[in-house]
Amino acid sequence: MSKRKIVEEISEEYKERLERLDSLEQEFVDSVVKLRKDKKLTQQEVADDASVIRETIARIENRITSPQVNTLLKILEPFGYTIKITKISKKKEN
Repeated sequence: MSKRKIVEEISEEYKERLERLDSLEQEFVDSVVKLRKDKKLTQQEVADDASVIRETIARIENRITSPQVNTLLKILEPFGYTIKITKISKKKEN
């Protein structure tokens, strides 16, 4: 196999991995927004409960920034949630 072909395959695998991670992040952010809206809370109220500034909540919800783990924990705790590590199932190839 040529070096070029190997690089193309690696690049494609990397691109797919980034797309999966982006999808997981979007799903997570959507869940946090849903929690906030279901509780009829403003971004400011969530920020106050989490001891962060409102802009932090806005940047996360608008996907301008990816939050640090400690920030996620601060945001989720007042809702009664935390972060849990779960295994990602891989697609089986035939």
